[in-house]
This record gives sequence, structure tokens and C-alpha cells, in this order.
Amino acid sequence: MRTTRNRDNIFQIIETSSVPLSAYDIEKLSKTSLPTVYRALDYLLRTGQIKSFSLHQCSYYYSSSEHKHFFICSKCNHFFPIYDCFIEEYEKHLQRKMKIQIQEHFILFKGLCPKCLQQQEVDKR
Repeated sequence: MRTTRNRDNIFQIIETSSVPLSAYDIEKLSKTSLPTVYRALDYLLRTGQIKSFSLHQCSYYYSSSEHKHFFICSKCNHFFPIYDCFIEEYEKHLQRKMKIQIQEHFILFKGLCPKCLQQQEVDKR
């Protein structure tokens, strides 16, 4: 299947975003209809150009070109990228202990971002 202008545009939006995006985010950024966005996302997922995960009954999409993890604030729902990954040693341990082969991993941390944490402290006073 050939690539289209819409697919290229949606791929570029995801590729340049430092955080995962929902289909609705992509619709707004691409000024493309939601059905077209979903068709492009389906194609990009099937061809391995992007990855996705579901959270709170919503799917989020992110680039598969670089390894990163994410933090989501449980109060404001803002995503933050995490580029550091120190799990390789743990992966090796699990592979030896469980006699498995880990092909990839994904980590999503959830908590309070600095802004919401600061607001929480102000609200306590």
C-alpha cells in the first residue's frame, strides 16, 4: 500500500511530538477528519512506524523511532517524556531467571507533575 499525503502529515506530527498524542490531538494538529486520522494511524501501526498504548479508554500514539518512556500527571493529565532508561539490567535478570526473550518494554509512570505538586502544597496551607 502506498503512502499518502495525509499519512505522511500524520506521521510527521507524531514523529515530532515529544509526548504521546490521541487521535483527537492529531485531528486538531493535522486539520484532517477523524476517520482519515484513524485510517492513517491503522496503517502506521501495521507498518511499525508508530506505537500505541491505551489509558483511560483512550489510545495514544507515539513514534517508534526512539526509545523513551512517559510520565503522566494524575491531576492535569499532561504527558512528559522520559529519555533515560535503566531497565536493561533488570531485563537481563528476567531473561535469565524466567528463560524468556524480552523484545521490548514500555514504562508509563503516573503521579503529580511539578506544577500540580506545587499547587497541592499551596492548597494545604
